[in-house]
Amino acid sequence: MSQYITSLSGDQRIDPVHKNRWTSTLLHRYGMRSNLHDSRSADCQVRDWQLGELLILDVNMAHQLVSPVLKEDACWNGDHLFLKVVTRGSILIEQNGSSRTFGQRAVLAVDPLHGYSEIFGEQSSFTVLRIPKVALRDRGMPHTFRDVHVGDASSPDVRAVCDFILLLARQHGAISNDLGIRMTDQCLDVLDVVFAEEAKSGRRRSNAITLVLRAKQVIGRLARNPDLDVSWMARELNVSPNYLTRVFRTSGQTPMRYLMSLRLDRASKLLAEGNLRVKEIAFSCGFVSSSHFCSVFRREFGMSPLEFASTKRSESSSDGTARSIT
Repeated sequence: MSQYITSLSGDQRIDPVHKNRWTSTLLHRYGMRSNLHDSRSADCQVRDWQLGELLILDVNMAHQLVSPVLKEDACWNGDHLFLKVVTRGSILIEQNGSSRTFGQRAVLAVDPLHGYSEIFGEQSSFTVLRIPKVALRDRGMPHTFRDVHVGDASSPDVRAVCDFILLLARQHGAISNDLGIRMTDQCLDVLDVVFAEEAKSGRRRSNAITLVLRAKQVIGRLARNPDLDVSWMARELNVSPNYLTRVFRTSGQTPMRYLMSLRLDRASKLLAEGNLRVKEIAFSCGFVSSSHFCSVFRREFGMSPLEFASTKRSESSSDGTARSIT
């Protein structure tokens, strides 16, 4: 994993060549316009590297105003969010007519589609994740903000996520690409903690629980279709198959296992009724063939569908005899 570093020392601010190189890099590489305060001397540096889906930036800024640019020659196209953790100093953000200052350990998200300005006075340092909006959308998380979104720094969960982000940043591209992808996936999966809105009652919205409930509804509605798979379920829910599977496992099973349990439950009820042949039941419950149905059914119930139906008829007959005697 290669790193890219651009810097501007304090004594270079008055040099037009160095100044132009700094502002040009911020514009063309990060889609940000920089207005330097020429009269103030301080070092600035941006170091970045790609880790999985994330571009990680280690930033030191001072005495300048920075704002996103969506036109000109900027690389920015509005498909990403910036998530920032302040590690030193402070950031003043002006957006939608209001100004807010964020100090050390603050965690915040800004969406360049909704313009803002960042103003830096004395030396400030912060870690930035440039996050593809699609990665958040696939995980059922908020992926656009009209105003700066601030994580609850008093929450132990939010602080833990911030620590994880800073851990990623400390690697500086040193870890393997395979591990980097796994760690960034984990980081993305827990960002709902930062993005969640805290109600006054203290209850936190659970995106994972909601997604599992929605997934079960989708599976129940489509269970009779033999082509239903995790990819289809994920498309219905507007998330990625991997994320759906990971979240669904919190309920104790996989999406496909839940689908199979619904199909077998319906099949067992139809067998008990005794009005359909095994082949008809197999197809009506979403099995691709009667042989597949029989194999799965025997594995689950320890007997064939015909044996199960016969047992249920015998039980029903015995119950009827008992009721007539009483």
